[in-house]
Amino acid sequence: MNEVEAGLAHRLQKMRWIATGLLALMAIVFVVTSFWRQDWPLLNPIWAFSEAALIGGLADWFAVTALFRHPLGLPIPHTAIVPNRKNQIGRSLASFVAEHFLVRSALEAELSRLNLAHSFGQWIAKPANAHSIARDSSRAVGWILSSAESGPLRAAITASLRDLGRSMPTQQLLAALVDVLTSGSHAEELVDSLVDYGREQLNSHKHLIRDRIRERSPWWLPKFVDEEIFDQIVTELERILGEASEDKEHPARAALRARLVKLKDSIANDPDFMARSEALRGDFLRHPAVASFGRDVWDRVRTYLIDSLNDADSDLRRGFERELSTAGQTLAQDSAIAEELNAWLTEIIVYLVETYSEQISSIISTTISRWDADATSRRIELHIGRDLQFIRINGTLVGGLVGVVLYLSWTFAGA
Repeated sequence: MNEVEAGLAHRLQKMRWIATGLLALMAIVFVVTSFWRQDWPLLNPIWAFSEAALIGGLADWFAVTALFRHPLGLPIPHTAIVPNRKNQIGRSLASFVAEHFLVRSALEAELSRLNLAHSFGQWIAKPANAHSIARDSSRAVGWILSSAESGPLRAAITASLRDLGRSMPTQQLLAALVDVLTSGSHAEELVDSLVDYGREQLNSHKHLIRDRIRERSPWWLPKFVDEEIFDQIVTELERILGEASEDKEHPARAALRARLVKLKDSIANDPDFMARSEALRGDFLRHPAVASFGRDVWDRVRTYLIDSLNDADSDLRRGFERELSTAGQTLAQDSAIAEELNAWLTEIIVYLVETYSEQISSIISTTISRWDADATSRRIELHIGRDLQFIRINGTLVGGLVGVVLYLSWTFAGA
Protein backbone atom coordinates (compact mmCIF):
# COMPACT_ATOMS: atom_id res chain seq x y z
CA MET A 1 0.00 0.00 0.00
CA ASN A 2 1.48 3.35 -1.04
CA GLU A 3 1.32 6.62 0.85
CA VAL A 4 -1.84 7.83 -0.88
CA GLU A 5 -3.71 4.59 -0.22
CA ALA A 6 -2.53 4.63 3.40
CA GLY A 7 -4.04 8.08 3.83
CA LEU A 8 -7.31 6.96 2.27
CA ALA A 9 -7.40 3.89 4.50
CA HIS A 10 -6.93 6.07 7.61
CA ARG A 11 -9.80 8.38 6.60
CA LEU A 12 -12.04 5.42 5.82
CA GLN A 13 -11.30 3.74 9.13
CA LYS A 14 -12.02 6.96 11.01
CA MET A 15 -15.42 7.42 9.38
CA ARG A 16 -16.21 3.72 9.82
CA TRP A 17 -15.60 4.02 13.59
CA ILE A 18 -17.81 7.10 13.74
CA ALA A 19 -20.68 5.36 11.92
CA THR A 20 -20.25 2.18 13.96
CA GLY A 21 -19.96 4.17 17.18
CA LEU A 22 -23.21 5.98 16.42
CA LEU A 23 -24.90 2.65 15.75
CA ALA A 24 -23.53 1.23 19.03
CA LEU A 25 -24.75 4.33 20.87
CA MET A 26 -28.25 3.81 19.49
CA ALA A 27 -28.12 0.19 20.62
CA ILE A 28 -27.16 1.23 24.16
CA VAL A 29 -29.86 3.90 24.27
CA PHE A 30 -32.41 1.40 23.01
CA VAL A 31 -31.50 -1.16 25.71
CA VAL A 32 -31.50 1.42 28.52
CA THR A 33 -34.76 3.07 27.51
CA SER A 34 -36.41 -0.33 27.03
CA PHE A 35 -35.93 -1.02 30.79
CA TRP A 36 -36.98 2.41 32.06
CA ARG A 37 -39.63 3.64 29.63
CA GLN A 38 -42.47 1.98 31.61
CA ASP A 39 -41.57 4.04 34.64
CA TRP A 40 -40.58 7.11 32.70
CA PRO A 41 -43.04 7.74 29.80
CA LEU A 42 -41.00 10.71 28.63
CA LEU A 43 -38.33 8.22 27.51
CA ASN A 44 -40.68 6.69 24.93
CA PRO A 45 -39.79 9.14 22.12
CA ILE A 46 -36.11 8.50 22.80
CA TRP A 47 -36.78 4.78 22.81
CA ALA A 48 -38.67 5.07 19.49
CA PHE A 49 -35.82 7.16 18.04
CA SER A 50 -33.13 4.67 19.10
CA GLU A 51 -35.13 1.68 17.88
CA ALA A 52 -35.74 3.11 14.41
CA ALA A 53 -32.17 4.47 14.26
CA LEU A 54 -30.83 1.03 15.13
CA ILE A 55 -32.90 -0.56 12.38
CA GLY A 56 -31.94 2.10 9.82
CA GLY A 57 -28.29 1.96 10.76
CA LEU A 58 -28.18 -1.83 10.56
CA ALA A 59 -29.94 -1.81 7.19
CA ASP A 60 -27.50 0.71 5.74
CA TRP A 61 -24.53 -1.11 7.29
CA PHE A 62 -25.70 -4.27 5.53
CA ALA A 63 -26.17 -2.42 2.22
CA VAL A 64 -22.75 -0.74 2.33
CA THR A 65 -20.95 -3.88 3.48
CA ALA A 66 -22.69 -6.02 0.84
CA LEU A 67 -21.08 -3.95 -1.89
CA PHE A 68 -17.59 -5.13 -1.00
CA ARG A 69 -17.89 -8.36 1.01
CA HIS A 70 -20.26 -10.85 2.58
CA PRO A 71 -21.71 -9.34 5.79
CA LEU A 72 -20.38 -11.25 8.80
CA GLY A 73 -18.78 -13.66 6.31
CA LEU A 74 -22.16 -15.22 5.45
CA PRO A 75 -22.59 -16.12 1.73
CA ILE A 76 -25.89 -14.29 1.44
CA PRO A 77 -27.10 -14.00 -2.19
CA HIS A 78 -26.43 -10.67 -3.95
CA THR A 79 -23.71 -9.64 -1.53
CA ALA A 80 -19.98 -9.02 -2.22
CA ILE A 81 -21.19 -7.39 -5.42
CA VAL A 82 -17.94 -5.70 -6.47
CA PRO A 83 -15.63 -8.75 -6.26
CA ASN A 84 -18.24 -11.12 -7.72
CA ARG A 85 -19.22 -8.88 -10.64
CA LYS A 86 -15.85 -7.19 -11.21
CA ASN A 87 -15.56 -8.15 -14.88
CA GLN A 88 -19.13 -7.17 -15.66
CA ILE A 89 -18.61 -3.83 -13.94
CA GLY A 90 -15.46 -3.31 -16.03
CA ARG A 91 -17.33 -4.06 -19.28
CA SER A 92 -20.21 -1.79 -18.30
CA LEU A 93 -17.83 1.02 -17.40
CA ALA A 94 -15.96 0.60 -20.70
CA SER A 95 -19.24 0.64 -22.63
CA PHE A 96 -20.40 3.73 -20.74
CA VAL A 97 -17.16 5.59 -21.52
CA ALA A 98 -17.32 4.60 -25.21
CA GLU A 99 -20.95 5.65 -25.61
CA HIS A 100 -20.87 8.93 -23.69
CA PHE A 101 -17.28 10.22 -23.75
CA LEU A 102 -15.53 8.80 -26.84
CA VAL A 103 -18.01 10.38 -29.28
CA ARG A 104 -17.62 13.32 -31.63
CA SER A 105 -20.14 15.62 -29.92
CA ALA A 106 -18.58 15.22 -26.47
CA LEU A 107 -15.02 15.53 -27.77
CA GLU A 108 -15.69 18.60 -29.93
CA ALA A 109 -17.46 20.39 -27.08
CA GLU A 110 -14.67 19.65 -24.62
CA LEU A 111 -11.85 20.50 -27.04
CA SER A 112 -13.58 23.74 -28.01
CA ARG A 113 -13.81 24.70 -24.34
CA LEU A 114 -10.17 23.85 -23.64
CA ASN A 115 -8.62 25.91 -26.49
CA LEU A 116 -5.60 23.64 -26.61
CA ALA A 117 -3.50 25.79 -28.94
CA HIS A 118 -3.81 28.92 -26.76
CA SER A 119 -3.14 27.02 -23.52
CA PHE A 120 -0.19 25.16 -25.01
CA GLY A 121 1.16 28.40 -26.47
CA GLN A 122 1.08 30.11 -23.08
CA TRP A 123 2.75 27.13 -21.47
CA ILE A 124 5.50 26.67 -24.02
CA ALA A 125 6.21 30.41 -24.21
CA LYS A 126 7.73 30.20 -20.73
CA PRO A 127 11.52 29.73 -21.03
CA ALA A 128 11.61 26.95 -18.44
CA ASN A 129 9.02 24.89 -20.30
CA ALA A 130 10.65 25.48 -23.67
CA HIS A 131 13.95 24.38 -22.12
CA SER A 132 12.35 21.17 -20.81
CA ILE A 133 10.83 20.29 -24.17
CA ALA A 134 14.06 21.05 -26.02
CA ARG A 135 16.02 18.94 -23.53
CA ASP A 136 13.69 15.94 -23.69
CA SER A 137 13.29 16.14 -27.48
CA SER A 138 17.05 16.39 -27.90
CA ARG A 139 17.57 13.31 -25.76
CA ALA A 140 15.04 11.36 -27.82
CA VAL A 141 16.54 12.42 -31.16
CA GLY A 142 20.06 11.81 -29.84
CA TRP A 143 19.08 8.29 -28.79
CA ILE A 144 17.66 7.61 -32.25
CA LEU A 145 20.80 8.91 -33.93
CA SER A 146 23.00 6.86 -31.61
CA SER A 147 20.96 3.75 -32.39
CA ALA A 148 21.51 4.40 -36.08
CA GLU A 149 25.10 3.29 -35.60
CA SER A 150 23.99 -0.35 -35.34
CA GLY A 151 24.70 -2.51 -38.37
CA PRO A 152 21.11 -3.51 -39.28
CA LEU A 153 19.77 0.01 -38.91
CA ARG A 154 22.67 1.50 -40.88
CA ALA A 155 22.07 -1.07 -43.63
CA ALA A 156 18.36 -0.23 -43.66
CA ILE A 157 19.08 3.50 -43.93
CA THR A 158 21.63 2.90 -46.69
CA ALA A 159 19.18 0.73 -48.61
CA SER A 160 16.44 3.34 -48.23
CA LEU A 161 18.71 6.11 -49.51
CA ARG A 162 19.79 3.91 -52.41
CA ASP A 163 16.17 3.21 -53.32
CA LEU A 164 15.44 6.92 -53.06
CA GLY A 165 18.31 7.65 -55.43
CA ARG A 166 17.03 5.07 -57.91
CA SER A 167 13.54 6.53 -57.83
CA MET A 168 14.68 10.11 -58.41
CA PRO A 169 13.69 11.35 -61.89
CA THR A 170 17.16 12.32 -63.10
CA GLN A 171 16.04 13.68 -66.45
CA GLN A 172 13.30 15.83 -64.92
CA LEU A 173 15.70 17.16 -62.28
CA LEU A 174 18.24 18.17 -64.92
CA ALA A 175 15.51 19.75 -67.02
CA ALA A 176 14.26 21.68 -63.99
CA LEU A 177 17.81 22.83 -63.22
CA VAL A 178 18.30 24.11 -66.78
CA ASP A 179 14.84 25.72 -66.66
CA VAL A 180 15.81 27.64 -63.53
CA LEU A 181 19.10 28.72 -65.10
CA THR A 182 17.34 29.95 -68.24
CA SER A 183 14.48 31.80 -66.50
CA GLY A 184 14.39 35.52 -65.66
CA SER A 185 17.59 37.12 -64.46
CA HIS A 186 19.29 33.73 -64.22
CA ALA A 187 19.26 33.44 -68.02
CA GLU A 188 21.02 36.79 -68.48
CA GLU A 189 23.58 35.91 -65.82
CA LEU A 190 24.26 32.60 -67.53
CA VAL A 191 24.66 34.29 -70.94
CA ASP A 192 26.98 36.89 -69.36
CA SER A 193 29.05 34.07 -67.93
CA LEU A 194 29.26 32.35 -71.31
CA VAL A 195 30.28 35.60 -73.06
CA ASP A 196 32.91 36.35 -70.42
CA TYR A 197 34.17 32.80 -70.72
CA GLY A 198 34.48 33.26 -74.48
CA ARG A 199 36.51 36.42 -74.06
CA GLU A 200 38.80 34.74 -71.53
CA GLN A 201 39.36 31.81 -73.85
CA LEU A 202 40.07 34.11 -76.77
CA ASN A 203 42.69 36.01 -74.78
CA SER A 204 44.25 32.80 -73.53
CA HIS A 205 44.53 31.14 -76.95
CA LYS A 206 45.60 33.94 -79.24
CA HIS A 207 48.98 32.29 -79.78
CA LEU A 208 47.26 29.07 -80.85
CA ILE A 209 45.18 30.98 -83.41
CA ARG A 210 48.34 32.61 -84.79
CA ASP A 211 50.10 29.25 -84.99
CA ARG A 212 47.15 27.63 -86.83
CA ILE A 213 47.07 30.47 -89.37
CA ARG A 214 50.78 30.12 -90.05
CA GLU A 215 50.56 26.35 -90.37
CA ARG A 216 47.69 26.43 -92.88
CA SER A 217 48.69 29.41 -95.02
CA PRO A 218 50.62 28.68 -98.32
CA TRP A 219 54.41 28.80 -98.09
CA TRP A 220 54.61 31.49 -100.67
CA LEU A 221 52.25 33.84 -98.73
CA PRO A 222 54.19 36.62 -96.98
CA LYS A 223 54.28 36.51 -93.20
CA PHE A 224 52.82 40.00 -92.78
CA VAL A 225 49.69 38.73 -94.53
CA ASP A 226 49.38 35.97 -91.88
CA GLU A 227 49.61 38.62 -89.20
CA GLU A 228 46.98 40.73 -90.94
CA ILE A 229 44.61 37.77 -91.12
CA PHE A 230 45.25 37.00 -87.43
CA ASP A 231 44.60 40.61 -86.42
CA GLN A 232 41.37 40.77 -88.43
CA ILE A 233 40.02 37.52 -86.96
CA VAL A 234 40.91 38.30 -83.35
CA THR A 235 39.73 41.90 -83.61
CA GLU A 236 36.38 40.84 -85.09
CA LEU A 237 35.85 38.18 -82.40
CA GLU A 238 36.72 40.66 -79.65
CA ARG A 239 34.28 43.17 -81.14
CA ILE A 240 31.45 40.65 -81.31
CA LEU A 241 32.05 39.43 -77.75
CA GLY A 242 32.37 42.99 -76.45
CA GLU A 243 29.10 44.07 -78.07
CA ALA A 244 27.36 40.94 -76.79
CA SER A 245 28.60 41.72 -73.30
CA GLU A 246 27.28 45.29 -73.36
CA ASP A 247 24.13 44.95 -75.51
CA LYS A 248 21.47 42.78 -73.84
CA GLU A 249 19.58 42.56 -77.14
CA HIS A 250 22.57 41.47 -79.22
CA PRO A 251 21.77 38.68 -81.73
CA ALA A 252 24.56 36.54 -80.29
CA ARG A 253 22.94 36.66 -76.85
CA ALA A 254 19.56 35.79 -78.35
CA ALA A 255 21.18 32.84 -80.13
CA LEU A 256 22.72 31.66 -76.85
CA ARG A 257 19.35 31.90 -75.05
CA ALA A 258 17.67 29.95 -77.82
CA ARG A 259 20.32 27.24 -77.55
CA LEU A 260 19.72 27.00 -73.81
CA VAL A 261 15.97 26.62 -74.30
CA LYS A 262 16.61 23.97 -76.93
CA LEU A 263 18.92 22.19 -74.48
CA LYS A 264 16.19 22.21 -71.84
CA ASP A 265 13.65 20.72 -74.27
CA SER A 266 16.16 18.09 -75.37
CA ILE A 267 16.86 17.08 -71.77
CA ALA A 268 13.15 16.82 -70.96
CA ASN A 269 12.02 14.96 -74.08
CA ASP A 270 14.99 13.21 -75.70
CA PRO A 271 14.72 9.40 -75.18
CA ASP A 272 18.43 8.96 -75.88
CA PHE A 273 19.31 11.49 -73.22
CA MET A 274 16.96 9.75 -70.80
CA ALA A 275 18.74 6.45 -71.34
CA ARG A 276 22.14 8.09 -70.88
CA SER A 277 21.02 9.90 -67.72
CA GLU A 278 19.65 6.66 -66.23
CA ALA A 279 22.90 4.88 -66.98
CA LEU A 280 24.89 7.75 -65.51
CA ARG A 281 22.78 7.68 -62.36
CA GLY A 282 23.34 3.94 -61.98
CA ASP A 283 27.10 4.32 -62.40
CA PHE A 284 27.07 7.18 -59.91
CA LEU A 285 25.16 5.22 -57.23
CA ARG A 286 27.32 2.12 -57.67
CA HIS A 287 30.64 3.91 -57.52
CA PRO A 288 32.57 3.06 -54.31
CA ALA A 289 33.65 6.66 -53.85
CA VAL A 290 30.00 7.76 -53.67
CA ALA A 291 29.20 5.14 -51.00
CA SER A 292 32.30 6.09 -49.02
CA PHE A 293 31.50 9.78 -49.30
CA GLY A 294 27.89 9.17 -48.21
CA ARG A 295 29.02 7.23 -45.14
CA ASP A 296 31.54 9.89 -44.24
CA VAL A 297 28.95 12.67 -44.57
CA TRP A 298 26.43 10.69 -42.52
CA ASP A 299 28.96 10.00 -39.76
CA ARG A 300 29.98 13.63 -39.60
CA VAL A 301 26.39 14.90 -39.55
CA ARG A 302 25.32 12.30 -36.98
CA THR A 303 28.25 13.08 -34.67
CA TYR A 304 27.61 16.82 -34.95
CA LEU A 305 23.91 16.43 -34.21
CA ILE A 306 24.47 14.11 -31.23
CA ASP A 307 27.09 16.43 -29.71
CA SER A 308 24.95 19.52 -30.30
CA LEU A 309 21.79 17.93 -28.94
CA ASN A 310 23.56 16.74 -25.79
CA ASP A 311 25.14 20.15 -25.18
CA ALA A 312 22.67 22.50 -23.46
CA ASP A 313 24.79 25.50 -24.55
CA SER A 314 25.07 24.54 -28.22
CA ASP A 315 23.68 26.86 -30.90
CA LEU A 316 21.34 24.09 -32.04
CA ARG A 317 19.77 23.58 -28.59
CA ARG A 318 19.52 27.29 -27.86
CA GLY A 319 18.04 27.95 -31.28
CA PHE A 320 15.48 25.20 -30.75
CA GLU A 321 14.48 26.70 -27.40
CA ARG A 322 14.12 30.18 -28.93
CA GLU A 323 11.95 28.84 -31.74
CA LEU A 324 9.75 26.99 -29.25
CA SER A 325 9.26 30.13 -27.15
CA THR A 326 8.54 32.21 -30.25
CA ALA A 327 6.02 29.66 -31.50
CA GLY A 328 4.37 29.62 -28.08
CA GLN A 329 4.07 33.43 -28.02
CA THR A 330 2.57 33.37 -31.50
CA LEU A 331 -0.03 30.78 -30.50
CA ALA A 332 -0.88 32.70 -27.32
CA GLN A 333 -1.25 36.06 -29.07
CA ASP A 334 -2.50 35.26 -32.59
CA SER A 335 -6.09 34.05 -32.25
CA ALA A 336 -6.40 33.25 -35.96
CA ILE A 337 -3.44 30.85 -35.91
CA ALA A 338 -4.61 29.34 -32.61
CA GLU A 339 -8.10 28.80 -34.02
CA GLU A 340 -6.72 27.14 -37.14
CA LEU A 341 -4.45 24.89 -35.08
CA ASN A 342 -7.34 24.04 -32.72
CA ALA A 343 -9.48 22.97 -35.67
CA TRP A 344 -6.64 20.82 -36.97
CA LEU A 345 -6.01 19.24 -33.56
CA THR A 346 -9.72 18.64 -33.04
CA GLU A 347 -10.02 16.79 -36.33
CA ILE A 348 -6.99 14.63 -35.57
CA ILE A 349 -8.08 13.81 -32.01
CA VAL A 350 -11.69 13.11 -33.00
CA TYR A 351 -10.59 10.92 -35.89
CA LEU A 352 -8.20 8.92 -33.71
CA VAL A 353 -10.73 8.49 -30.91
CA GLU A 354 -13.56 7.53 -33.26
CA THR A 355 -11.36 5.10 -35.11
CA TYR A 356 -9.91 3.48 -32.02
CA SER A 357 -12.72 4.05 -29.48
CA GLU A 358 -13.30 0.33 -29.08
CA GLN A 359 -9.63 -0.34 -28.40
CA ILE A 360 -9.41 2.65 -26.03
CA SER A 361 -12.48 1.65 -24.01
CA SER A 362 -11.39 -1.98 -23.94
CA ILE A 363 -8.33 -0.87 -21.95
CA ILE A 364 -10.69 -0.24 -19.02
CA SER A 365 -12.39 -3.64 -19.14
CA THR A 366 -9.15 -5.50 -19.87
CA THR A 367 -7.31 -3.78 -17.04
CA ILE A 368 -10.10 -4.44 -14.53
CA SER A 369 -10.39 -8.07 -15.62
CA ARG A 370 -6.70 -8.55 -14.77
CA TRP A 371 -7.11 -7.20 -11.26
CA ASP A 372 -7.56 -9.53 -8.32
CA ALA A 373 -11.21 -9.48 -7.19
CA ASP A 374 -10.48 -8.82 -3.51
CA ALA A 375 -7.79 -6.26 -4.31
CA THR A 376 -10.19 -4.47 -6.68
CA SER A 377 -12.87 -4.40 -4.01
CA ARG A 378 -10.43 -2.96 -1.47
CA ARG A 379 -9.15 -0.37 -3.95
CA ILE A 380 -12.64 0.86 -4.78
CA GLU A 381 -13.66 0.89 -1.12
CA LEU A 382 -10.63 3.02 -0.26
CA HIS A 383 -11.75 5.69 -2.71
CA ILE A 384 -15.52 5.76 -2.08
CA GLY A 385 -15.91 3.95 1.24
CA ARG A 386 -15.60 7.13 3.34
CA ASP A 387 -18.56 8.70 1.54
CA LEU A 388 -20.53 5.49 1.98
CA GLN A 389 -20.07 5.74 5.75
CA PHE A 390 -22.09 8.95 5.63
CA ILE A 391 -24.91 6.84 4.23
CA ARG A 392 -24.74 4.73 7.37
CA ILE A 393 -24.74 7.85 9.57
CA ASN A 394 -27.61 9.42 7.64
CA GLY A 395 -29.54 6.15 7.71
CA THR A 396 -29.17 5.96 11.48
CA LEU A 397 -30.27 9.55 12.09
CA VAL A 398 -33.02 9.64 9.46
CA GLY A 399 -34.31 6.27 10.66
CA GLY A 400 -34.45 7.64 14.22
CA LEU A 401 -36.35 10.74 13.13
CA VAL A 402 -38.84 8.63 11.18
CA GLY A 403 -39.27 6.43 14.27
CA VAL A 404 -40.06 9.47 16.45
CA VAL A 405 -42.54 10.82 13.90
CA LEU A 406 -44.31 7.47 13.65
CA TYR A 407 -44.40 7.09 17.45
CA LEU A 408 -45.78 10.56 18.02
CA SER A 409 -48.32 10.14 15.21
CA TRP A 410 -49.47 6.83 16.69
CA THR A 411 -49.61 8.29 20.20
CA PHE A 412 -51.65 11.35 19.23
CA ALA A 413 -53.89 9.27 16.96
CA GLY A 414 -54.58 6.89 19.88
CA ALA A 415 -55.25 9.76 22.21
